Amino acid sequence: MNRQIGKQIKENIKLELYSFYNSLQFDSYKNIKRMEQMKNIIFYFSGTGNSLQVANDIADNIGECEVLNLAKYDAINPVTAERFGIVFPVYFWGIPNIIKTFLQKIEFEKNIYIFAVVTCGGAAGASLIQVNDLLKSKNQKLQSGFIIPMPENYIVYYNVNSKEKQQKIFENERLKVGIISKVVIDKKEQSLEKSKYIVDMLFGKMVNNAVVKNYPNKDTNFNLNDKCIGCGKCEKVCSVGNITILKGKPAWNHHCEFCLGCLQGCPVEAINYENKTQKRIRYINPNVALD
Repeated sequence: MNRQIGKQIKENIKLELYSFYNSLQFDSYKNIKRMEQMKNIIFYFSGTGNSLQVANDIADNIGECEVLNLAKYDAINPVTAERFGIVFPVYFWGIPNIIKTFLQKIEFEKNIYIFAVVTCGGAAGASLIQVNDLLKSKNQKLQSGFIIPMPENYIVYYNVNSKEKQQKIFENERLKVGIISKVVIDKKEQSLEKSKYIVDMLFGKMVNNAVVKNYPNKDTNFNLNDKCIGCGKCEKVCSVGNITILKGKPAWNHHCEFCLGCLQGCPVEAINYENKTQKRIRYINPNVALD
């Protein structure tokens, strides 16, 4: 009797696993087919929503465009869209770790128009140059690259812009997006935009490589105060799945991108970084809804 029960349990587990595997395969198939049918694709990475806003605004302007969170993308088939864009924030004068990984694994069909937009509160550094270098290793290149200032939100170092200044920045973003969209629609090839400074251009790669390599373990410096209500929002907004809720509290798993979305998005301001953020104002872009 016990053997029969055990055998039945094993069969049930096999059926469940088979069903789960098929669902994954079907979801991947749907994503592939959707990408094959879409004329334009923009991938974004965003912790507080600034880069997502830019991606959405460009997509609205150029039309027939899918906007996808690159943190949730598994490269299976080459991208076959007519135009391919990537939008992300500048991290210490360069690219986030996840952008490097993404560009190393993604493949493109020939004759695809590739553009990039970086968002930043200050210096853009060598970020567009780094993207172009990674594409060259795949026999591709950036046909155009742009810099868009957005509200500063690196709360570990400084406070956010005032509401008035944020509004002015958003107005300027809409104007810049209009210019970018025309270039993309026309598939115009042009020189990559450069930082207005010299020092970050010259030393951007070196500084960026030295700093961001330590980001995966910087989550050890997050701490909780007694305001935490165990709502789980931090787990939901973490696009790289670095947070797990254990016993009603967040636990970080040490593959952090240091986007600070968990800290900025906590509804009760229960998450802080070391002793640096306790008195600083949180920021989430008011024009988008993060995943």
